[in-house]
Amino acid sequence: MDDLIRQLKATRTALVRAYVLHVVWFVVMCAYVALQWSRHGLKWSVLLTLITVPPLLIYTVRVHTLCKAIDPRARTVGWIPVLVTTVVLSPFESGLVLPAKNLLAANRILGSYPFSLQSGSVAVSAANNSFKPKTLRGSA
Repeated sequence: MDDLIRQLKATRTALVRAYVLHVVWFVVMCAYVALQWSRHGLKWSVLLTLITVPPLLIYTVRVHTLCKAIDPRARTVGWIPVLVTTVVLSPFESGLVLPAKNLLAANRILGSYPFSLQSGSVAVSAANNSFKPKTLRGSA
């Protein structure tokens, strides 16, 4: 389980980086369109934005797989919704919405995980380590 959590943290970080890159290029592309800059610039901007989509969707599905391995009830998006959304809408919409959904699910899983992974060791948070006074710990 700890290995899955470490993999999820690493994959989530990679997904965040790919997502930020995609959003930046998407904003640049929108700026090119809004300001009606040269056609050459617009073509390159759209191409660079489209190049960021496949790695983004691959990391999205990888986060989905890890989240489902840790918590089968996790509400994440896998290959089928990714492909359908990409074909029905466009790669831009699927690259903006679906990774965000999986990032939120991964953050929920990592936030509720009872172990804190610090410097390679696993520190267990004790059941009596609460905000209650010592005399009330363990009571309902």
